[in-house]
This record gives sequence, C-alpha cells and structure tokens, in this order.
Amino acid sequence: MDEELAAAFAKMLQADGLPGVLVSNRPWRELSADAIAHLVSTRTPIYVRHGQLVRIQRKEDDTPCIEALTETTLKGMLARTMNFVKVTVKGPMHCPPPDAMVKDILTLGNWPFPPLDSIIEFPVIRSDGTLITTPGYDEQTRLYYAPVSMLHIPPIPEHPTDDDIVSALVLIEEVIGQFPFENDASYANTVALLLTPLIRHAIDGHVPLALIDATRPGTGKSLLAETVALIATGRKASMMTAPYDDNEWRKRIASTLAEGATIITVDNIKARLQSASLDSALTSHTVKERILGESRNGVYAQCATWMATGNNIQLGGDLPRRCYWIRMDARTAKPWTRGGFKHDLETWIPAHRGEIIVALLTLVRAWYDAGNPPMSESIKMGSFQAWVNTIGGILEYGSVKDFLGNAQALQEQDEDALQWAAFLHAWLAHYHRNQILASVLAKDIKTGSTLDEVDSTLVGLYNALPDDLTDIQKGDFKRRLGKALSYRVGTQFDESGLHLVKGEPDKRSGAVYWSVALPEPEATSL
Repeated sequence: MDEELAAAFAKMLQADGLPGVLVSNRPWRELSADAIAHLVSTRTPIYVRHGQLVRIQRKEDDTPCIEALTETTLKGMLARTMNFVKVTVKGPMHCPPPDAMVKDILTLGNWPFPPLDSIIEFPVIRSDGTLITTPGYDEQTRLYYAPVSMLHIPPIPEHPTDDDIVSALVLIEEVIGQFPFENDASYANTVALLLTPLIRHAIDGHVPLALIDATRPGTGKSLLAETVALIATGRKASMMTAPYDDNEWRKRIASTLAEGATIITVDNIKARLQSASLDSALTSHTVKERILGESRNGVYAQCATWMATGNNIQLGGDLPRRCYWIRMDARTAKPWTRGGFKHDLETWIPAHRGEIIVALLTLVRAWYDAGNPPMSESIKMGSFQAWVNTIGGILEYGSVKDFLGNAQALQEQDEDALQWAAFLHAWLAHYHRNQILASVLAKDIKTGSTLDEVDSTLVGLYNALPDDLTDIQKGDFKRRLGKALSYRVGTQFDESGLHLVKGEPDKRSGAVYWSVALPEPEATSL
C-alpha cells in the first residue's frame, strides 16, 4: 500500500476521533477481538447478565429497564462507537459492521464486559454499610444506579444522632400514619416494607412477600403499594393481576424480572393466592424460563421487593410461611368515604421523595454505625432469616416496635394448613397408624362420598378432604392424591405435630405406603 493510500486509510479509520477497524482480508476472530477491545476502551455501556449481552434503556415514561442486545442493536452500537473501513478498487471506503462479526460477538460467551445484576433508582446500602450514591455502574455490587433526573437527595448523615433518628421517624409517620393499620405490628411491618428496597442488595438471602390485606374494599391497600413504589422508583406501582394457573405465573414472573423490575405488586387478589412458581421465586436467587422463540432458557436475577394486595386474602401452598402481614381496618362500612388525610400522597411523595429516602436511610445508617446490634429477642423465619435479622435490628434500634408481631396470627389464617390438619386427624381416626397405599386411600375416599352414615370414619375422611382435592371425579384422582401427599411429607400443620410419613415401596407394585404419625417424644437427660 503506497503512502497516499495508507494515509487515506488512517484518516478514515480515525474519523471523528473514533477508533477504527479494518475489515478487508482479515479473519472474523480478529475483527471481533478489535471491535470488543474498542467497546471496552471507550467504556460503551454494555453489560453481561446471565449469559447475555445487555444494555440499560429508558421507556417512554423514563422507567429504566434492562434490554438484551440483538444483532440489530449491537450493530447500531458498533457503528456509533467506531469506524469500519474496507478496501475497494476505488480505495478505502466506510462500511457497516459486518453481520458475521456481529453474530460472532453475540455468541462468543466469554465477554470482558462488567456483570450486571439489577437496576436501582435510589441510593441503596452495600453489604458493608456504605451507600451507592453515584449514578452509573457500581462494580462492588454489580448494580446500575439510574435515578430520574429530578431526584434530589439531601445529605445523608454519616453518623446519625438520636435527633436525626427522631426526625426520620416523624417524617416516616407523616408518610404512612394516615393508613388505618389494625395494630402496631402492621405499622412496623410497613416500615420494614419501605426499608426493604433500600437494603435488599445488602442482604445475603431471600425477602418475603408483603401481604397488604384489609377487611373491606377502599381501605387503602393499593394506595399503600403505590406509596412504596413512588418512594422507591418515583412512579406508581406496575400492578399485575394474579394469573389463573401456575404456568402463566411462571411466565409472568420471568418476563417481569427479565426487565430488571425492583418493585412487583400483585394487586386486588380476588381468590386464594397460591402458586408453586411464586413460592419458588420468593426463595430463589434466580428464575429460569424458556426465551420466547428460542430453544434456550433465560436466567433472571430475583432481587425484587414483592407485594400483594386484597381483602381478607386466603393463602395456599407454602405462601403463609413466605409472607409478612400488613393488615388494615378502617372500622367503617364505607372506608372509601372517610376523610382526615393530611396529604394527597400521590402528589406529596414525588415532591418530598428525596427527603423520605434520606429518612429511611438515616435509620439504616444509624444501625450500621452502631455496629449492627442484634434484636433483643430472636425471631425465626426460615429462608428469610437474614432479612429478619437486618430489618429487625434496624427497627429495634430506631424504636419501631412489634416487627412481625402478627406472624402467629397470619399462620392461624393459613386455611390450607387448617384443612390438611383436619384431613390428617380424620386419617388417624380411620386408619390409626397403619400404612396404606394411595390407591386404597383414594378408593376409600370415594366410598366415603357415597355413604350416609354421619358417624362413619370413612365419611369423615371424605368430608375432611382439602379444597384442592375435593373434586374426586376430576382426572386421575389417585395420581393427584399421591402428588399432594408427596408434597407434604413431614409437614406439621397444627400443634399436635401430626404429619405424613412416606414408607417403603411395595415390593411387587413399587407403590409407596403412607401413614400418619405424631412427633417422637424428646429424650430427657438424667
């Protein structure tokens, strides 16, 4: 190449001060390597999330979301961040990024871009108690802070004083004090809900669902959910209705998490809230789901704050042990007509959002600054223990009393547990502690459905069937019964401790024997 042609190439490669890639007569691996190196050196905002290249985008309403890169979007980003030049008979010419190179980059798999877990729209606490306050990517937490442009955060006290804590509590009271909470526990649990998005990423564990429940419509359930969302994101909550089957639950959860949602609300539950997919999501770090139109699964981080609203909500499955209760009762027949509200929260919160966030973070910083003192009385909540210990410590240090004080009352509302307890007691009355096959149990239940004897233990067994098994003519009842038993092995549904025991399989048929048993008495030391 003569000097004049070389100079022309150099000029085109460096046009507009952008890096350049020479396309002609080079293998794709070299082109991909050059393009990736330029993307990294120019700090192009591309991230890796669960095996995909992604970027941060904003929707029409300014909501930030995570978007997977396609061939079209990656090609556009490459064209805007570097020059591609090819050799022609007329000399060097600009050209678009080659399609084969774009495909190669997308399928490479081992990218040098930073990993991304989620988006945040407000300052949050790191696990060491420090704050993320600078917009953009945070390497330590793998979070991207994308606040709305009008959000102003006043100074957050580094070492909060007692006066700072009192002022914070006064402002929090101004936000939620007008809701008709049934008791102190519901108020404390609401403060816990407000704190959860701010400390979610500092918790090495799972977070339960906030059950916002009321005695009558119009009490303020959805408004409370809106309040949480307005503080956390600056927008009203994106409400989803409860799907009718678990397959749809799984798809809805995955699609919501795929966009990086941080606040998820299941609104206005009409019937029992029960979903194996929701049970699983609440105790998982990631959710998998088949990507539409592709033969592979997407894997999405599950670090959202979940809420559900409804009137006198009934819970099924494992949800009673995966929720905390916020109960409201306006003590009036028409709660939607009551007045006395100090603020119109939908307009007042956006105007004071920064101050409210600082008030909440003041409580958090005070606890960290004091050395993370534990709660004076331990509260056990299984998979959610890290959340309980952190939130409970913050609330107790801030003198917010009775956190999770209504947990036992919520368990007593567990209709599923009550029904299974009654069924196992009816089982014990008829079979005693003898082992039986599911096929025999199914046959006896069907027999019990045809008898008239009120005092028959078979009739009692049929009458005690849990709701999800009462349709004995639907499908393969024996198979449904066997699956229901397998799912509940060892679970104690009431204080008696009566539970299902799965025995050895039958030697000829391979079918499993079942029985019920009481807990073994604890050995006493002499």
